[in-house]
Amino acid sequence: MCLQRRKNRKSIRGQSMVEFALLLPVFLMLVMGVIDIARAYSVLQVVTNAAREGARVAIIPTTAPATVTATVNAYLAAGGQAGCATAGANLGTAGAAGANTTVTVSCNFITLTGTLIPGWAGNFALAQTATMRHE
Repeated sequence: MCLQRRKNRKSIRGQSMVEFALLLPVFLMLVMGVIDIARAYSVLQVVTNAAREGARVAIIPTTAPATVTATVNAYLAAGGQAGCATAGANLGTAGAAGANTTVTVSCNFITLTGTLIPGWAGNFALAQTATMRHE
């Protein structure tokens, strides 16, 4: 009777190890995917706020486009996204009341799960545009 119990325990342990080995890759991909989504959302928030800061600076009548780009780049660097680039700033009519100023910021995001999923490139552009009106 004691011998029979030992056989069953070994069988159950082996079954658990096989199930764990089969589910571990799926679980790791799920965890890495959640981490990627969280990282992408964080980068998107930094890019959005950088575009807003650039538009806020750009509505000042005496601001040059170089100043807007420098402000956006400084905000991106402070947010840990120094590799991002500003796509451009359309300053509209400088200082004219009612004119719109649009600033677009784009950032290339590289995922952790990039090459693990077949057909997934692993990087994509996150871009945001902010428009403010001269008052």
